[in-house]
Amino acid sequence: MRERCRHVLTSGAGAVGVTAVVAALLTACTPSASESAPAATAAGGLDLVVSPHPDDELEAWSLLAEEPGAYTVFVTLTLGEATVNCDPAEVERSTQTAWGELAPAPPPQGPGTDSCKQARTASWNAFLDAAAESDPHLPVLGDAPAPSVELAGHPARVRVADGGARVAVDGGDGELTADGVVEVVEAVLDLRGGRLPDLPLRRVVGASYANDAPDAGVNRAADGTCTSHPCEGDPRYAEYEHPDHWAVREALLDHDLGARDGTCVATWPSDPAATRTAEVPVATYEALTGLGERVDPADPQSLARQGAFQRAYGWLAFPETYWPQTELPVPDADGNPLIMARVQTFACR
Repeated sequence: MRERCRHVLTSGAGAVGVTAVVAALLTACTPSASESAPAATAAGGLDLVVSPHPDDELEAWSLLAEEPGAYTVFVTLTLGEATVNCDPAEVERSTQTAWGELAPAPPPQGPGTDSCKQARTASWNAFLDAAAESDPHLPVLGDAPAPSVELAGHPARVRVADGGARVAVDGGDGELTADGVVEVVEAVLDLRGGRLPDLPLRRVVGASYANDAPDAGVNRAADGTCTSHPCEGDPRYAEYEHPDHWAVREALLDHDLGARDGTCVATWPSDPAATRTAEVPVATYEALTGLGERVDPADPQSLARQGAFQRAYGWLAFPETYWPQTELPVPDADGNPLIMARVQTFACR
């Protein structure tokens, strides 16, 4: 068994906090006593919410709403830098500040760039802070320090507060493996008693929806066989095949991380492995994804961005210029996946 907190502190520039206008960057700093673990006061223990990219956390929000009371640690395993939305031309096209979206900061200079990583991390912090304003069991971290650490060989930044923490890991967008995910998650858990409070692990939640149906999608060879996954999904539900999502699913469902109440990963409703369904309360879902009236009466895309998710992540929205609301994860009329559903299904172990 590894000793806790044996992670190398690294110097790092370019990390900043969240500004009043948009989420800014994480602020580089030297670790101090104020950055040590907060008091272990969460009676429910520690919940770990693991997502492959900074915006996937909504895929498992129902479990946070259903069972509050724990010290919640959000972990994004990558910084989402592979998105085409970081192309400057795409940023200009997709960002609708006049309709209430927050412009990404700093302006992304292209996929794979540090500015893309910083902008996506900032949007993640902006969303979680805004969500916490309507969810009292989650912390607003604001400009809390974000010291650099190394987790399983990957640079990361850890921000802590009395009610929860956030861990942003630069694990490589599109490069996650199941074994690598397990190593990072175990390294995060090893921070307990140091940067994180020394609490028992209540549960692990994978915000990593994936569905690879046999008669839809792209993971297929010329003969029609699947090339990377069993293709046991269901075409009635949103087809989503991102390899990082599959890596998180496989890692969390195939490994016992010692969570008292088990591990659950978001999945499609008819998944044979599904064991439970949970709902984001209607009022909470509206606070996160709500849309208002048209700002421009002639433009159906100009719905006012009212929900925290719409505002912080609007520049990343698909398939519209906003995130369509949906009860279940289903394809839209054109077959595009709508995965940010209100009613969510989980495979648990």
